[in-house]
Amino acid sequence: MVKGYFVIDMQHHYIPPDALQFAGKTSEYDFSTSLTRFKKAYGVMTDIEADVAFMDIAGIDAAVLSTGSFTPNGYKFCHECNSGYSKAVRRFPDRFKGLIHVYPLDDTARNRDEIKRGVEELGLFGLALVSSYGAITPDSPVMDYLYESAIAYDMPVYIHPTIRTTLWGGDRYDMYTTVSREYDIVKSYVETLFGVVPRFPELKVIIAHFGGGLPTLKGRLLAWHQPEHLPIPPESRRQGLSIEEAKELGAYDDFESRGKNFIFDSAGLGGWLPVIRSAFETLGADHICFGSDYPYELNKPVYTNRAIQLMTGIDTSREDKEKFFGGNLKKVFGF
Repeated sequence: MVKGYFVIDMQHHYIPPDALQFAGKTSEYDFSTSLTRFKKAYGVMTDIEADVAFMDIAGIDAAVLSTGSFTPNGYKFCHECNSGYSKAVRRFPDRFKGLIHVYPLDDTARNRDEIKRGVEELGLFGLALVSSYGAITPDSPVMDYLYESAIAYDMPVYIHPTIRTTLWGGDRYDMYTTVSREYDIVKSYVETLFGVVPRFPELKVIIAHFGGGLPTLKGRLLAWHQPEHLPIPPESRRQGLSIEEAKELGAYDDFESRGKNFIFDSAGLGGWLPVIRSAFETLGADHICFGSDYPYELNKPVYTNRAIQLMTGIDTSREDKEKFFGGNLKKVFGF
């Protein structure tokens, strides 16, 4: 704990050693590229004891394990990953929860069975997804069976950015690592909010990286949110509205109601306090949680602990900070 706050890390990456052997070149991405570039990270990413040691020094009490961006490696990778996660969770039941990994484009029946195995046999909870799979986006009908499974088990889906290098911007100025991933994750948020939630209103969604800059972009979405059922004046329809006008017309509340089951983690931003501070106001304390992006970003325990210390000083109520550090995830995962 840090200053009395129970800290849960939503974005904590781990790959069981038996699963890593199935990571390689796929139609989407050559995963050996990541294994080479982030060699130091993968040196500890397969060592669950290293995770625990990091958490102890950093002040992180518990973590949700995932590596959804690696699921395009296919069924064998996902099957071994899930089995390895089960071992980690059962070995450290007070420290870890583990998400279920499937590649959505694999055989539907086999994936349904793997999800069932994950929940009923392995003790895992939640589905690890990514922002897109090639041309397949979260609102594609081929994804529906995953949402049906998540609702059936009353568990969330967690959307992490894809790590493909062919995203907008590509490797020019290393944009596929920085802004391109954030574009893809905020795009997936819009696709989920407007294309998935209307069909699966009970779906619980957790999105990485504060939704890819959503604390800023939410204002843009609010200004242009004009659902057909609201009496928007003809002269204003399909025009940008001031936020105050959007409130008077009911568009603001309509937008907020659509996102009632969304939570956004703080990973991917280096622990930068200004944007984390703003997220309390723009996204709301009920909809945000802590994430480290270990072992890629906040991977040095001393600096991670320092970042958490600074976050405890954000000028908001203790109740709101308790929700951010662990309370919201306790409700979802039952820590």
